[in-house]
Amino acid sequence: MAGTKQIENLRSLSQIFSNSNFRKIVKKNDYTQTFYRLQKHTNLDPNLKNQVALDLVYKKLLKNYKNEYIYKNILINKLLLKKYSLLSTVSFNEFKIGYSIADFVLLNGEARVYEIKTELDTLDKIEKQIEDYKKFGNKIFIVAHKCHLPRLIKLYGKSEIGLIELTNRNSLKEIKDASNNFDLNTEVLFKSLRKKEYIEIISEYYHSVPNVPNTLIFRECLDLAKKIPIIEFQKLVIKVLKKRNISNPELLLSESIPESLKHICYNLDLTPKEYSQLNTFLNLKINQCIFHT
Repeated sequence: MAGTKQIENLRSLSQIFSNSNFRKIVKKNDYTQTFYRLQKHTNLDPNLKNQVALDLVYKKLLKNYKNEYIYKNILINKLLLKKYSLLSTVSFNEFKIGYSIADFVLLNGEARVYEIKTELDTLDKIEKQIEDYKKFGNKIFIVAHKCHLPRLIKLYGKSEIGLIELTNRNSLKEIKDASNNFDLNTEVLFKSLRKKEYIEIISEYYHSVPNVPNTLIFRECLDLAKKIPIIEFQKLVIKVLKKRNISNPELLLSESIPESLKHICYNLDLTPKEYSQLNTFLNLKINQCIFHT
């Protein structure tokens, strides 16, 4: 068991792999936090390139501190990029469903919702979260550390909920497959959409949209959505949500983007210019970062 000091160091290093940090790197050429954390919490050779340094830190986290980012990045790499396809599948991070926030959602011909429970998490909210996700997804999975499996099997062993263990070897081990869920809810599906998206669905289905003031358009469209058969409405929701796909999939798949950063790059939906800036950063040496702080 890692000591308190080591856990604090790992927690600080894990913050390198955050959207906010990489947003600063690609948008502002600001390497302050990365340099500070590498300098303070590692003994890495300052002449190492940042890409090598980050790969070493990521491997350390894989072994000793599997936080939520580790889980999400593994899901991106092993499911979205290897099992499915960027051409047919869209992923969402921290996606609001009902009163809960789903960690990871995959949309292709169906909606798959993944709730992550690391060894750093509790299961206090799991039952409420799953009830919310059942109102949106065709299949719901819980991806968990082995310490949570006894309770999860007790709760969901005979249900339609799928259970996946992230093993010590960082593989996704299926404990129980998910079966189809039929508890979809029109209002929850509708509220996952942006205004232009639900107007697009209503226009497509009814060939018109309500001629009402903006203050009433949400309610009028929701009332119309409730008249669409739920299975058909969910398909329309998936279809329109898939249009939120990333702008530059070919750059995400480039070998110049390390596996450890795939989730960040996908989630930030980097522009070509930002990918170029990221590659500049990765090819700098650690000690060169000080000139950008």
